[in-house]
Amino acid sequence: MKKLFTDVAVIGGGGAGLRAAIAAKEKIPSLRVMLLSKKPLGVGGTTAIACSDRMAFHATLPYTLPEKDNWRHHAMDIYRIGGEVSDYNLAEILAKESADALEYLLSLNVPFARTKDGKIDQFLTDGSIYPRACYVGPETAVEIHRALLRRFKSLDVDLHENAMLYDFIVKEKRVVAAKFVDTTTDEPFCVFAKAFVLATGGAGRLFKRNVFPSEMTGDGYAAALRAGAELVNLEFMQIGICHPHILFASSGSMFRSLPRVVDENGEEFLMKYLSSDDVSRLTELQFKKGAHWPVSYESPTKVIDLAVYAHLEKGHRVFLDFTKNPSYFCPESVPEEILKWSEKVDTRLFSLPTPYERLLKINPSVVEWLRERHIDLSKEPLEVQNALQHFQGGVKINERAQTSLKGLYAAGECAGGQHGANRPGGNSLLDTQVFGKIAGENAASEAQNAHIVDLPVEEEKLTGEIPATEARSRIVELVSRHGFLVRFDDELRKALDELERLEAKGIAKDEKGLTFLLETRNMLTVARAILTAELIRNESRGPHLKFEIFDPPTMKFVPKKDEWNRYIVLRLVDGRLHYEIREPVRPREEER
Repeated sequence: MKKLFTDVAVIGGGGAGLRAAIAAKEKIPSLRVMLLSKKPLGVGGTTAIACSDRMAFHATLPYTLPEKDNWRHHAMDIYRIGGEVSDYNLAEILAKESADALEYLLSLNVPFARTKDGKIDQFLTDGSIYPRACYVGPETAVEIHRALLRRFKSLDVDLHENAMLYDFIVKEKRVVAAKFVDTTTDEPFCVFAKAFVLATGGAGRLFKRNVFPSEMTGDGYAAALRAGAELVNLEFMQIGICHPHILFASSGSMFRSLPRVVDENGEEFLMKYLSSDDVSRLTELQFKKGAHWPVSYESPTKVIDLAVYAHLEKGHRVFLDFTKNPSYFCPESVPEEILKWSEKVDTRLFSLPTPYERLLKINPSVVEWLRERHIDLSKEPLEVQNALQHFQGGVKINERAQTSLKGLYAAGECAGGQHGANRPGGNSLLDTQVFGKIAGENAASEAQNAHIVDLPVEEEKLTGEIPATEARSRIVELVSRHGFLVRFDDELRKALDELERLEAKGIAKDEKGLTFLLETRNMLTVARAILTAELIRNESRGPHLKFEIFDPPTMKFVPKKDEWNRYIVLRLVDGRLHYEIREPVRPREEER
């Protein structure tokens, strides 16, 4: 097998990977830094293509409210919104470092929106108490990726594109090398380094309904698990209302403008799936969906997500129709708190004749952005579905972004512990920049004092009975059916049993080749871990909705339980998943 050598190897070409590679090179310019990306830079990676109506970068700036100790409020928001199942010390780091992270992006000419007095404009987003969400527009993440890529190209960093991670080589509990396969030639190769940064993103492609790029199959999670690293909070993943094809999260202003939610026949169906109490306050619920976009047990707006899910499961398609008001909408009965919010936009906002005109007032840039993609909301509805959008958990890190294995750091969506069940909107982009930098700098420092361990590398001997295409289809079906929005214990057990049988029989290479086989093997490893965590957590919390009965409007949840204010840590030992229920790092008493 071909061998490559470097000082620091960064695996992943999204926002966290680019930031880590830049930080490592800026920290110690004399080091050799190599970035390996599964897709060409700018073509793949979630940061490079993710869009929403107004994508946020969460930051506490000197003038962010409340101005006294404002970063502490940010840190406590992360911890409390996360359901107290994340590490508070990591939340503190995110909050404290957020202003510097934004300043760095401004220095790279990311065009964040500003107020008339020149300050960075900030708005209130999912679950936050104070407005901290900075933005460019629908393409905030894309603009950040472009800026990072410009900086990356100005540095002397080796780049290997089309490189898929599938395993680490560990010696004496230290990661010394990583195995890759070239996705264009199916040729495996090995990279030896003094330190590694894992920034491979999430595993959205395990689910049929998702807004992830095609390459996001959980390779980093799987390789880390097989190497012996700890993973945490894998049962928590953001699921929200999204467009099914253009990877667009229909959040914030899309719901605040109060469109009709209809099916392919133009029928408003929400009322069929909701209790009479929820129907009576549907205008309020729909508006609040704008600030509680991902489904969450703690938010009353979850019934909208579940009604959409139930209708889709009956074979319907679902659309947001901005050309007419919902039948239940009456301007005179809009709740006072919503009218108060609307004063910032237009005092007559809810007297406007259509949701389209309201959306034009609230967020004209998203109307134009969709029109550029040949979707004219003044004439046609926007198709939507429940879709998996972000993993909250991942490879467990500490304050230095170091994993439980020596020589291995992690950042971005593939890292875990910094976020709990939910997270404030925009904190994901912030996470890529704060812990991307920390991971890159600490990997560089470690590499400066380490040496490369060169070992013989054997070719993989993969044998199995189930053709990879068939195995992948079965894995995705099981995870999508039983581990998505509606979760039952008995169905999770059956799905896990089937995955274990698949693991025992093994996956065989078929006509799609070695890369497809190794990717499918990664997906199987991650699927087992996700469903195991979902089964263990015997409650509902955040996006983890566990049911006794789901027959809308009857929805009997397994309730949230105080004894579950802890997180589940998973490890893979001799092919078997082991778990530990552990206390997170709590805030100090004076912080509470």
